[in-house]
Amino acid sequence: MNRLTREELMMNFIFSEGRLDCRSEDGLPMGNITFPAVDERVVNIDHVFTSPVFRGQGVAEKMMDALMAHLEKEGKLARLTCPYSQHYIEKHPQWSHLVER
Repeated sequence: MNRLTREELMMNFIFSEGRLDCRSEDGLPMGNITFPAVDERVVNIDHVFTSPVFRGQGVAEKMMDALMAHLEKEGKLARLTCPYSQHYIEKHPQWSHLVER
């Protein structure tokens, strides 16, 4: 498979209770994030996974972008127990207001 640029990736985000699944335009699973509820206002981002064929193409970052926008819209905060989610917030401080203190 040829590597695609982030701009070329067509991604579909599917939210369900405590989970975000990402699929390619043709339905291939690209990755997922699990974020179970801690309480009514806080979720725990505990796992970020990208399918091996899509690694290195910005999929995890795009999934986190979508998740953080979703949490902001829902008025929720994130607890970051997954190392990737912690790294993501360091690189994207614009979302730091959504991190549980």
